[in-house]
Amino acid sequence: MKRSLSFFLTGALLFPAVLYPSDSLAHEPETSTSRSASAAENFSLKNADEKPTLPVREHTDIQRELLTSIRALEQPAKMDVSAVVMSEIPEIEVKNLYYELLRQNPELKYAYDLSAQVQNGILTCQISYMPYKTGAYPADWKGVPIDSLSQLLTEANKHLGDAPLPIRLTDTSLEPDTIQRALQQVGGGYMVCELNPDGTEITYAPALGHTMEECLALLEEADGLAEEIIQKNITPALTERECAETLYHYLIHTVQYDRRYYTDREHMPYDSQTAIGTLRDQLAICGGYSHALKLLFEKVGIPCYTVSGTYGQEHHMWNLAFLEGQ
Repeated sequence: MKRSLSFFLTGALLFPAVLYPSDSLAHEPETSTSRSASAAENFSLKNADEKPTLPVREHTDIQRELLTSIRALEQPAKMDVSAVVMSEIPEIEVKNLYYELLRQNPELKYAYDLSAQVQNGILTCQISYMPYKTGAYPADWKGVPIDSLSQLLTEANKHLGDAPLPIRLTDTSLEPDTIQRALQQVGGGYMVCELNPDGTEITYAPALGHTMEECLALLEEADGLAEEIIQKNITPALTERECAETLYHYLIHTVQYDRRYYTDREHMPYDSQTAIGTLRDQLAICGGYSHALKLLFEKVGIPCYTVSGTYGQEHHMWNLAFLEGQ
C-alpha cells in the first residue's frame, strides 16, 4: 500500500490537511546495513602510497580523482600537478575543489575533511571519513548504537543537555544531510541539535540569548501545558483522526498570529517561534504553531514532524503527521 502523509499548515496560512505520496520517517525500515569487518580492513589498506602517481593536466582531473576515491572510501593517489596552472597557494585551491565537489554531491559529506600538500609538483591529499562509513571506530568506542533515524531521534531527545551524546551509527546508507535534517526535530526550537563533524556525537546548543538551563525549563513548561490541553480536550472515545482535528482546531482558534513579525520584528519575542508562545501566551508565528502541534500530536501517539521551507518568497514551517495508516 502506498503511504501518504497528512500536512497541517498552521500560523498565518490556514488550509485543510492535504495528502501527498511519501515515505514516513516514523515507518522507515528498521534494518541495519552495517559494513562488514573485511570492508573496514580493506579501507585501511587502500592508501595513496599503494597507488601509482597520477599525472593530471586540469583541475577537473584532480576533482575526478577525489570523487572516485571518496565514492570508494579510499585515499586519493598522489598527483603530479606540475602541468597544472595553480595559484600561489595550491593547497587552498585543492580544498576549494573538494568543497565544490561536496556541494554538487551532498551525499558524499561523510568525507568530512580534506588536507592537501604540494611539494615539488606532487599533490598529496588526505581525506577524513566518518567512521560509520568505514567501520574505523576506535576499539574502545562506547557510543550508543544507532541503526535508524527513528532511534536517532529517540536517543537525541533522551539526552538533551550540555553534554554531547557519543553515538555509533550502524546504517551506512544514511546520508549526513539526512541525519542533520532529522536532528532538526529535536529541541523544540529551544536548542540546536546537530551531528558533530566526524559523525560520532550528537551535540546540543541553546537558542540564541538563552542558557541551556533556561531552554530545558521552557521545554518542561511546554510539556506541562500540552498535557493540560490534552486532558481538557481529548477523550478515550475519540478516534485518532478526531484527536488530530480537535488539537489542530484548538490551536488555530485559540492562538493569534504574532503580526509583529511583519510590523515590529525587532521586538517580537523569541517565544513566538516556540511552543511556549503558542501554548502559554496564545501568540505565535508559524514556527510556534508547528512546534506546539508536534508536541500535542506526539502526546496522543500520533507521529508528527515539523517541516521547514518556503511558501512563496517567505520562510515557513508546517507539519507532517502519520495518521490512521496515512
